[in-house]
Amino acid sequence: MDNSPTAETLVSAARLYFDTFLCHRDPKASAALASNRITGFGTGARERVYKVEQALDLYRMDVEAIPGPIEYSIRNIQAQGLTDDTGVVLGEMDCHFFHLNQAASLLNIRFTLVMRKLDGRWILEHKHLSQPSQAHEEHEGYPLKELEDRSQVLQRMVKERTRELEETNRQMQRLAITDVLTGLYNRMRTDETLDVEIERQKRYPAPLTLILMDIDHFKAVNDGHGHNRGDEVLVEVSRLLSQRVRRTDCLGRWGGEEFLLVCPNTSLESARQLADELRRAVAYQNFGVEVDITLSLGVAQYTAGDSRESLLERADAAMYNAKQEGRNRVSFSP
Repeated sequence: MDNSPTAETLVSAARLYFDTFLCHRDPKASAALASNRITGFGTGARERVYKVEQALDLYRMDVEAIPGPIEYSIRNIQAQGLTDDTGVVLGEMDCHFFHLNQAASLLNIRFTLVMRKLDGRWILEHKHLSQPSQAHEEHEGYPLKELEDRSQVLQRMVKERTRELEETNRQMQRLAITDVLTGLYNRMRTDETLDVEIERQKRYPAPLTLILMDIDHFKAVNDGHGHNRGDEVLVEVSRLLSQRVRRTDCLGRWGGEEFLLVCPNTSLESARQLADELRRAVAYQNFGVEVDITLSLGVAQYTAGDSRESLLERADAAMYNAKQEGRNRVSFSP
């Protein structure tokens, strides 16, 4: 047997399972040691398990048939970790019990347990039991033939684990480029998009326009209603903006109460119309605060030789000009 700590822990988990079911005859406690997606095969056609509810039913039937303890002895046991959270235990055992007041024994029972590590403990994912016999008909799928199902179960587990890892990776990627509060792109992602679009201009010149926006009097919202209410306003403004931009545009939270919209293939006139639509959507919305929530917007179009910094500086200057002229308006960079 593999003497690694993982193998020893797997064997201990297997013995706990057998103690709970065979010796203590506790169906619920046995089911608690198994995965909700447990699969298993016994010696008969009915003894197939595809979820924990079926396993619990079989446990209850077994206990009703043989309510007394079943003594067991294990030999030739082997255990091995397959991955960090998957392992297998194989071996043979003999079982001795009383049935209808008569002593009975089942010898040379072969078992295969596939275990999964969940919340720091090993639980049963797949169980396969078999015993040499000629008593089963062809349609019952004698367990020796079904031993290959173990590999299918392992493949399923690997696929599920792969899907879980892929989903976790997708979530991490989303978190890396997303502003947690608003769900918009964060500044890093918006910067990257703007860099890509500027590089594209050098090869395939086309109109590229920025719209930089700032929420007017936002400090008064935080001071008068608290930062939680301020966050709610930011989320609502983000929703209003998201509903009105194209899928080809990149809308990001630029920082604080500022938003940046990168508009590829967009003329200055089209950007003006879009900026004014965004301004009106926010100005006409009732935010439930004693402050007029409006936007000041600065629009700047890429010109040959612009860097990201120079283009943003012109958009920022235009937005500052909109503030100076009274807020709730759109201003353009020269």
